[in-house]
Amino acid sequence: MEARRYRIDFGYEGTAFSGSQRQPGLRTVQGVLEEALGRLAGTAVRAVLAGRTDAGVHAVGQVASCDLRWRHDAGTLRRALQAWLPEDVIVYQAALAPEGFHARRWAIDREYRYRIWLGRRPPLFLRRFVWVFPGDLDIAALQRAARRFLGSHDFRSFAGHGLGGPWATEPRIRTITLSEWHVTEPDIERHEGEATLLEYRVRANGFLPQMVRTMVATMVRIGIGAAPPEWIDTLLAVHDRRLAPPPAPPNGLVLWRVRYAEDVAREGSDVSQDGSA
Repeated sequence: MEARRYRIDFGYEGTAFSGSQRQPGLRTVQGVLEEALGRLAGTAVRAVLAGRTDAGVHAVGQVASCDLRWRHDAGTLRRALQAWLPEDVIVYQAALAPEGFHARRWAIDREYRYRIWLGRRPPLFLRRFVWVFPGDLDIAALQRAARRFLGSHDFRSFAGHGLGGPWATEPRIRTITLSEWHVTEPDIERHEGEATLLEYRVRANGFLPQMVRTMVATMVRIGIGAAPPEWIDTLLAVHDRRLAPPPAPPNGLVLWRVRYAEDVAREGSDVSQDGSA
């Protein structure tokens, strides 16, 4: 039988992974996914991931595309694939995809979320998923800083893996459509009453390596009063990675969602003509 194109929606805890992209000799998300798919197909299978995540970064909205010879329905594929995957990877859905579907190229935008725990220690079940920050942060300053990222900018000053300037002369333009902070309440267990859980939400048409984590680290510097919000304008203008702070820890970051044209169309149909949900 001929191979058919499938879309796989899945998530993972990134703690024990050396990133999402396949790397020889290292445990990666793409590596364990392709290994499981290969066991089902009886031959090597290559998968394309919608978004790249660094070592230690998590995902609840990752998407993969692959060509697979599979005789059963998509629901059975999801269950069979889950059976071969390790416990730190979970498959939400497997479905036949349109011809030519490409998880990365067809994506319209991606959303990441970063959580910071302001307190002495995080709740037991959140400790691998937050940056434990020992001091206080000015929420209003964080919001002012976040708004300065909106729009299209050259993000070389925030890019890792050698993509930042001044030696990197190729522009790295990305368009940010969502950039905001939220104060959230962990409902998973008891925690110290004086603690605060912050969540940064950012959506763009694409991201560079370490970009979100460096943006967060920059805003934290502003949140403690070490720099004004206008510092972000300067960093965006100079294209020099050396002038921005080191990236925030990876464990606070989650790839939250990848959106495609059909997702956006579906969201639009859920909104009435007066704009209400």
